[in-house]
Amino acid sequence: MMRILHYSLGFPPYRTGGLTKFCLDLMIEQKNEGDEVALLWPGQMGFIDKSIKIKKRSDYLVSKQKIMSFELINPLPISFDEGIRNFDKFTLKGNKDAFFDFLISFQPDVIHLHTLMGIHKEFLEVAKSLNIKLVFTAHDFFPICPKVTLFRNGKICDSAGNCKKCASCNSTALSINKIKILQSPMYRILKDSILVKKMRKDHRDNYLSDSNNIEIVECGSYREYIDLRDYYYSMLLIIDIMHYNSSITKSVYEKYFNLPNNTIIPVSHCNIKNNCRIKNYDHDILRIRFLGPASAAKGFYLLKDCLDEIWNERKNFVLDIHFDPIEKSDYMNVHDRYNYNELEKIFNETDVLLVPSIWYETFGFTALESLSFGVPVIVSDTVGAQDILQDKFGIVVKNLTKKNLKEVFDKLTFDDLRQMNEAIVNSFHIIKIEDVSLQIKNQCYKR
Repeated sequence: MMRILHYSLGFPPYRTGGLTKFCLDLMIEQKNEGDEVALLWPGQMGFIDKSIKIKKRSDYLVSKQKIMSFELINPLPISFDEGIRNFDKFTLKGNKDAFFDFLISFQPDVIHLHTLMGIHKEFLEVAKSLNIKLVFTAHDFFPICPKVTLFRNGKICDSAGNCKKCASCNSTALSINKIKILQSPMYRILKDSILVKKMRKDHRDNYLSDSNNIEIVECGSYREYIDLRDYYYSMLLIIDIMHYNSSITKSVYEKYFNLPNNTIIPVSHCNIKNNCRIKNYDHDILRIRFLGPASAAKGFYLLKDCLDEIWNERKNFVLDIHFDPIEKSDYMNVHDRYNYNELEKIFNETDVLLVPSIWYETFGFTALESLSFGVPVIVSDTVGAQDILQDKFGIVVKNLTKKNLKEVFDKLTFDDLRQMNEAIVNSFHIIKIEDVSLQIKNQCYKR
């Protein structure tokens, strides 16, 4: 039995997304295996009392398992993907005594970090001094890019580490007071209210859907962003093992940092099961599915431009999406947002899944979910899930452009899809959370 302390952004429903789901599902699996597991998460930031504390909160109950919960009071600010200014607030020194007392009390064998957001460098230093194994899973590029995504003006950022474009790119950064509100207990209560949901959607639509229209406001010098990256690099150097979820993630980090102790382990979640089945491709209309949001980074607008052009040539396909687009084309079937319980029905009605991300997608759960139902996948070469795809399970589009994507559709036949589906059913190894947990223990946790 091991004592494992995970650090992530929090529990559902307050925190959602792939990072949160993977962390929670991994903890549940580790509990099922008999380990002692707890989550430390960045909580409220005081407007008056700014002292750092770690407080025990009520256990989080899920899947008949209790997960111990600890709140870090007055963490560093959580920027998410909004950007960073107020640099000094993001590098404040933490209270080593508070961290020491907590770690001595809990006595973890391993601390598994899923983000550097909110955590102080001093926490890692104290853990290191206590000979606690430190593991970091890279879910995004926050240590490299304050916007998390390395995405700028409709394409991957080409700054090559000199950060001269960061001052304008981070113009969407929230003020410290706004971050404090987002970290407050009151926001957790109001997060899912209609008004807050609308405000959050409007903000993200404005920021994600058309990045070329963002008003440029300088907010700091590029030298400050270089110093900030150096700060995160110094944190990563304390880490014992870097866990990358794909070769894409590893290659991006290696462009910026020299982190020798690392391993690549594809990720999964508890809903991934072997649902593969032979599909019938005996119809004339190609059923394409896009499960991402309406964002430039996810490639939706490039996909739409491509399909608009094809539609003018031939009307032999439909595109199923799960959001309300600003401009709807005749070939689109619009659905409500989905949950995991609906995936079987969704993939039964899908011939091929499209993951045409322009930015670096560290992994891409939707690709794994699609394969688990026997549905072939078309991904761009910036999507980490290409590691598990192989040519026989789908298609990797090299150097994604509208022209290159159109060529894929022009050549794609139902016979191709039939062969891919049969290959998935017969030879694809379904990556389950149990597999991932075992690999992480063997490759990351062991001394």
